[in-house]
Amino acid sequence: MIFQNAYFIKPNVDFKREDSLAPMFRRTFTYDKKVETARLAVCALGYGYVYINGRKVSEDLFTAPCSDYRKTLWYLSYDVTHLLHQGENVIAVICGNGWYNENMRTIWGQNEATWRDLPKVIMELSINGKVEVNTDAEWKYSLRCPVIYNELRCGEHYDSRLYEENWNRLEYDDSSWELVQVDTNPPSGVFRKCECEPIRECQQYAPKKMYRVSEDKVIYDFGQNMSGYIRLRTNQPAGDKIVMRYVESIHEDLTLEYNNMDNPFFYPDTPFQVNEFICCGKEFVYTPMFTYHGFRYVEVTGLKDPSMSNVTAVFAHQDIKRRSHFECSDDLLNFLFDIGIKATWSNLFYAPTDCPSREKHGWTNDAQASADQMLTNFEMEKLFTKWMQDIFDAMNDAGALPGIIPTHGWGYEDYNGPVADGALFEIPYQMYLHTGDDSLLKEAYPYFVRYLKHLNSITDASGDLKYGLGDWAAPSEDKVDSVFPNKILKIKFLRIQKLSAERLGISTQEIEKAIEKELCDAKKKYLTPEGTCSLKKQTAVAMMIYFDVYDDLQPLKKQLMKMIEDADFHHDCGMLGIRFLYHALSKCGLSDYAFKILTALGPLTYRSWMEHGATTMLEYWNCKESQNHHMLSDVMTWMTKYILGIRQAEDSVAFSKVVICPNFFDGLNYAMGHVDTVSGKVAVCWERRNTAIAVKIDVPASMEVVYKDQILHEGHYEFEEKCNECK
Repeated sequence: MIFQNAYFIKPNVDFKREDSLAPMFRRTFTYDKKVETARLAVCALGYGYVYINGRKVSEDLFTAPCSDYRKTLWYLSYDVTHLLHQGENVIAVICGNGWYNENMRTIWGQNEATWRDLPKVIMELSINGKVEVNTDAEWKYSLRCPVIYNELRCGEHYDSRLYEENWNRLEYDDSSWELVQVDTNPPSGVFRKCECEPIRECQQYAPKKMYRVSEDKVIYDFGQNMSGYIRLRTNQPAGDKIVMRYVESIHEDLTLEYNNMDNPFFYPDTPFQVNEFICCGKEFVYTPMFTYHGFRYVEVTGLKDPSMSNVTAVFAHQDIKRRSHFECSDDLLNFLFDIGIKATWSNLFYAPTDCPSREKHGWTNDAQASADQMLTNFEMEKLFTKWMQDIFDAMNDAGALPGIIPTHGWGYEDYNGPVADGALFEIPYQMYLHTGDDSLLKEAYPYFVRYLKHLNSITDASGDLKYGLGDWAAPSEDKVDSVFPNKILKIKFLRIQKLSAERLGISTQEIEKAIEKELCDAKKKYLTPEGTCSLKKQTAVAMMIYFDVYDDLQPLKKQLMKMIEDADFHHDCGMLGIRFLYHALSKCGLSDYAFKILTALGPLTYRSWMEHGATTMLEYWNCKESQNHHMLSDVMTWMTKYILGIRQAEDSVAFSKVVICPNFFDGLNYAMGHVDTVSGKVAVCWERRNTAIAVKIDVPASMEVVYKDQILHEGHYEFEEKCNECK
């Protein structure tokens, strides 16, 4: 059992809800034997960085992972054998607030969280298989820290005059430090080991341009929207203050464009995305520890030498590997795939967040919309497994889920509903499809039961469920409200529950009855006598096709065709509908319609994002609000499935059987890419050569690939096709 004799320790001062402290802790100890193996287990609330004998234990950032601290406390474990030695040693920790102790007022109200307290840490150090050091009353602390203010979503203030270089080393004199307070009322969560990839500094960018705004103010343009911060090198007189304001856009007159993020609705009392640095009179390199931002531009005030070599942008995110590649002859499609990758990475912070700037929340509606895309393009298994525990923790006694996870209690009354809560079903289902691992699908079963019981309890006598999100962020105001998707998504949830029951060996008879009842009710409500959808909306028709809510596909196909033609091949879907529109068209044999929508000209299109200069996917089609969202990214999955043509067979899981059927769309001269599945990497390349198309396919071992009724096994294959084939 972890932390049996360890305790959370914190500063021995009264907790003041308005404070923003970054306490430092130290403990020296002697080990008289040779160190053969050593492991450190640690959980810091909100965030903490550990040093042994002056060296950082790891390069992991923003640890421990966020959670509902009343339910789960995530801890991490490190091999620290190389940092210890026989004789005297010292362990040191610096902690910040993170999500645990947010003191500013926002619409989400984390400042009212019941768990709030001073930053704290618990750890145990095992050497040669025996616990030798725990956090206890013998540790010391100091509040004389150079981090004088830290709020994860607002910024960090750093006074380098207070920095003592050797504070974490043996030779440091800590006689002025005081003994810690052992936490007598620690958070009640269960300790769980976090197995997912850490957050790391993954890429660095030099400035592309520098604009001088005034004598002491410049703006750096790094050419890429990202999550992270800038690293600043200075050598200015002690007391000089340098202020860094992070934004995603600037106006032509060089004023900052906050995309509505400075609206008091979000942060009424606190400067937004601002770091401050106070100089110490000698050269210093400053890197924030307890905050990150979403930005492309940084306005810096007070820097006497604004040389572009003195600032570097750091792209920080969960260090999750890609498993796909896509490129083609169309610049728009390459642009879309690239900004989708960057937007996804920017939002991997121990939860799939909505944006790295304004909120940093694990919005469930965004995650449900992107789950397939994320598992297609990234090795998401460990992060999704971690976050599913947070989802389980978030379900209340009634079976309801909030719109953001983790949460202190906000989000159960609004901004949720099946359009959001469906992440509970979608993630285990997609994990099973992509990997063949049904453990999450089975573990989630009792939560499926509770949630569906909750939906039944709030459904009215007519069978309507009137709550939660509808087709969020649609191009027009004439969008689909929540009642229709709630009905259709409930059918999806029941089908996934049935699959889960089957994997567990549980009878599915009652679930099958519920599915049939909901299907009949949906058809009665939304199918006309002619077999079309009574809601004349792209989202509604696409969802009915996608989820097989029909007796005959043809009327819905013709209806969707006409709607697309009448719209001049433009979509009118928000984040809900766009997830299904392209796939529904392809299901109807209308992939060419989907391609025309994807490449359409004009405002409120993907192309308008490219013309806007986006470098990550946007929140809204009108290019306003957040400039770094992933919620409209499922189009990347469609590109992989219908341009490259790499599709998992319907009777297959874990890509053990794949169907290759690329579409040679007019206007495309070539496409190439791969998906590195759990069954191996399957790659496709096709290229126009006069009146023929050369197709190359690479098949890995342990995979069966079907191409035009031919079964392909491990090896490299080349074919020549006519231009109009396989559409």
